[in-house]
Amino acid sequence: MNVTRFLIAASSLLLGLGLIAPTLTIYPQAGELTWLIKLFAPEELVISTYSILGVIQKLFQSNDIFLALILVLFSVFSPVIKLSFYWHATNQKDSKKFNSILKVIHYIGKFSMAEVFALALIIVVIKSFPGGSSAQLEWGAYMFTFSVISSIAVSLRLDSKKN
Repeated sequence: MNVTRFLIAASSLLLGLGLIAPTLTIYPQAGELTWLIKLFAPEELVISTYSILGVIQKLFQSNDIFLALILVLFSVFSPVIKLSFYWHATNQKDSKKFNSILKVIHYIGKFSMAEVFALALIIVVIKSFPGGSSAQLEWGAYMFTFSVISSIAVSLRLDSKKN
């Protein structure tokens, strides 16, 4: 269980970093009119870098409450709750309680890759913008993804302990 607990702690640390670290940088362009936009409205072409929590904050500020709540649910609450249940499962001596906790974890775990998928979708959408706008993943996206991967490793280790 020491390796499992180490993986839970590592996943928790990676999750925290992934939520606050730079995740996505957007480089806006306007195609052949970029020079004109730079001249008259340079603020429209400012490079922007966002963290996951920064995006959530911006969504709340712009009254996109539904989307903000979805991101909070899938990228903050779901992983935190899942990691908490993992930790709780490692303390269980009773196999019935352990197995029931694993069932809850497997249900919550279905949402783990939702944020990674959403991030990939955002990049695809931005790259399809006209005018050559582009997006680049930053190190926070990798931390978040590694958190998901290490939590999958925890799940596999706990499943192998199932009675």
